[in-house]
Amino acid sequence: RTLLLGCFPPSESVQLLARIAPGHVSSPRDAAAARSLVETLGNLPLALGTAAAYMRRCDVPCAEYLERYAASEGRRSSSSSSSSSALPARYGESNEHFHSVASSLALSVNEIEKENPTACRVLRLLSFLGPDLVTKAVIRNLLCERRRVDAVAERRRRDVDRRRSVARATAAVALGIGASGALRLVRRNHGGQAGVVAATALTAAALLFVSQDSFLFDGHSNNQPDTTAPSTPNSFSSFEYEQANLVWDILKSFSLISVKDGKGTIHRLMSQAMRYSQSDEEARGNVTICIDAMRSMWTFKPERPDTWKESQSILEHVKSVAAHSLEYHDLSPEYILRAGQLSKEAGVFSAMSLNAFVEAQASLEMSLKLLDIGAAKRKRNAAFQKAKAETLHELGRVLRYQANYSESEQSLREALQISNRWNTNRKGNDPSVRKGIADTLHELGVLEVKKHNLDTAALFLQQSLDMRRSSDQCTSDDTHANCASTLHQLAAIHVARKPPSLEKAKTLLQESLSLCQQIGQRAATLKQLARVSIRQGFLDKADTYLEHALELYLELYGDNKLHINIAAVKFQQGALALQREQLEEAWNHFSECLRIRLHVYAYARTVGSREDENPIHLEVSCVLHELGCVGFSQKRYSRSMEVLRAEHDILERLEESATAQSERLHQARLTNLTWLRKCAKELGQDDEVNRLVNERTAMKKRSARPTEGQAAVLQ
Repeated sequence: RTLLLGCFPPSESVQLLARIAPGHVSSPRDAAAARSLVETLGNLPLALGTAAAYMRRCDVPCAEYLERYAASEGRRSSSSSSSSSALPARYGESNEHFHSVASSLALSVNEIEKENPTACRVLRLLSFLGPDLVTKAVIRNLLCERRRVDAVAERRRRDVDRRRSVARATAAVALGIGASGALRLVRRNHGGQAGVVAATALTAAALLFVSQDSFLFDGHSNNQPDTTAPSTPNSFSSFEYEQANLVWDILKSFSLISVKDGKGTIHRLMSQAMRYSQSDEEARGNVTICIDAMRSMWTFKPERPDTWKESQSILEHVKSVAAHSLEYHDLSPEYILRAGQLSKEAGVFSAMSLNAFVEAQASLEMSLKLLDIGAAKRKRNAAFQKAKAETLHELGRVLRYQANYSESEQSLREALQISNRWNTNRKGNDPSVRKGIADTLHELGVLEVKKHNLDTAALFLQQSLDMRRSSDQCTSDDTHANCASTLHQLAAIHVARKPPSLEKAKTLLQESLSLCQQIGQRAATLKQLARVSIRQGFLDKADTYLEHALELYLELYGDNKLHINIAAVKFQQGALALQREQLEEAWNHFSECLRIRLHVYAYARTVGSREDENPIHLEVSCVLHELGCVGFSQKRYSRSMEVLRAEHDILERLEESATAQSERLHQARLTNLTWLRKCAKELGQDDEVNRLVNERTAMKKRSARPTEGQAAVLQ
């Protein structure tokens, strides 16, 4: 929820200045200046804080600050009258506040520029990152990339000087040869007209040679982006360490960054003002530096949980840089590709580690926008096409997590189409493209399992498994892990069939466990084995599997215990306890599962709903149903009816908007009404029993009535 705060009244604004800069607003003249200053700055606390910090840092009284401020404003208005007229359109309603911040900031920046130009460069770079979690490590990486860019520019400058020297020497030789040849022709023709014409032509040819060489040389741009920036972590010199500490202290002393527990925050309006103060060329260069700095810091590997925590600390910076990259369509294709890949990685991380599916979708869609811009500049470029297929694949997965099955399928099929096209162009010789095809076939199979199209799912998954096993790298750990994942999903199909093939499923799951698996995959397979064991009646074995799965998930996710996979284990533990008639334990497990799912699927709450309202999601309704059944077995009929009514409301809303799983939702609603009727009967609510019976009967009649399409076929 957002709480809107107004600005201070003038008296409190003056008090704020006096509190931050004690001794600088003490004289009558300074007090009068303070009253004028707070009015000029619109009583905005951020602008006042910046002004007070300047007074304290530079040891100037308020009256002198006001004079400096007025002089600075006069210079700014005279030098940027055209840009100030564009400000309202660019910043809209925040224009008044923005002017206050920008004006007070300009004075501080000028002072910092005199004291330490490096600090100013860093401040401009930081304006393209996220406002929070600014650390000295981030500043060191920015400085390192800035130094690398400067070194590249210096090498190019030396190359320019060398080429210019060569060009001058070549020019002198060419002109000398031309003049000598012309003189000989004139003498040979005894000064005749033909000799003069020939000499003139020879000299012109020499001059043309020189001018062409100079033209080719001058056409070599000295501002081309460096495309050799590594994506590996930077190594720092003493310069980066010393300057990072110095910059940190300077920005703190001017109150441009607020620090708590070693992590800094820069106000969004402050960053906005710093970005606006840069020319397009400077901003474009700074964006490219930020892209490379984030690439060097981004260490996320899905299969290595030890990289997750470090990547989370810069996630918002990565998302911010990608967003700002969209503003500069004239970035080089290489940097657009890098920004698109960073945005994709941010999306994968948000979904896998944080279960932040809405944020993940936004990052992936931003990646697609960037890749489309870059692909337009590089037609039929393999790198952009491959990156787009990978991003569409991940977007399809995230959409499936959100139960947007139709959009998920569309995204996955587009990814498959791109990969198949490039596989054909490469005549099937690119292992990475074939791997992408196998991955997307696998994901399509998982999607069909969710839609309960089991035969189609088995077809996709078997195709994926065959491609992986026929790969030239079939013995690699990565391929083993992928095969294990597909075997796991094939086993899930055998469990879901009617009747289930539990022994076949068990065999596939055990084969999956025998392969090299990532920690999350192994936990998921153990969870599925527990489900099979429960169905087979091997309850003790199922209990062991679930305990091991939970241990692995807790090891994997660490502090993030509100994870969807942990909720799935809790659900299975509740089902196991219910089968053992351990009702209190079952209630606790299902309650914990519900708590996690309410957190994970909070995005599915209706707009404007209360925070305690249940998200409209099938996974939430499933656990509510189980809690209702447990409550009924405990003879807590009122509590059971309350939970089942919550399930009823979710299922009703889901069925209204369902484009898939209509049969599953219909059956779930019939089952829910049956349990509600049982609760009402136990509570002696005869009218409610009759109402529920009538509602269930009406639902069954509606489902038996043929649709318009079916009626047409029957006719």
